[in-house]
Amino acid sequence: MDRVWLFYAIQVTASGYAVLRGGAPERLTGLALLLAAVSTGLVQRNIPFLFAGLEAGVLIVDLMLLAAMIAITLKADRFWPAWATALHALGTGAHLARAISPDVIRLVYAVLSAAWSYPIVLLLVIGTVRHSRRIRARGWDLDWSRQDPTLR
Repeated sequence: MDRVWLFYAIQVTASGYAVLRGGAPERLTGLALLLAAVSTGLVQRNIPFLFAGLEAGVLIVDLMLLAAMIAITLKADRFWPAWATALHALGTGAHLARAISPDVIRLVYAVLSAAWSYPIVLLLVIGTVRHSRRIRARGWDLDWSRQDPTLR
């Protein structure tokens, strides 16, 4: 359980940093990740039975987060959201593996669905740092790929 609280602390810190220092893609991703982390905690089954079967509530949260991340990736003038979305898709795929084969070992299912969260948060922080550096260096940074650069 300590790992969960540690992750929440890391997620809150990273999302707060993204909201304060990031551009629109970083802010939206940070908020989406934070909302998904809290929602996952609310929909999970009882602790003794976690990942014993398909975690339908977590699957729904993961699919909603995946949809949000895909939308951000398609619009953002950044490359890091594509990596974060790909990693989250891997985690979401763990639910598919469990649904197809209930024989998937409980620990494997748990690790595959949750382990990608840490590198995703790291990518959010790196993306926010890089955005902040571009702002300091140029005075501006496009948020969305179809945005007119003259609208800085």
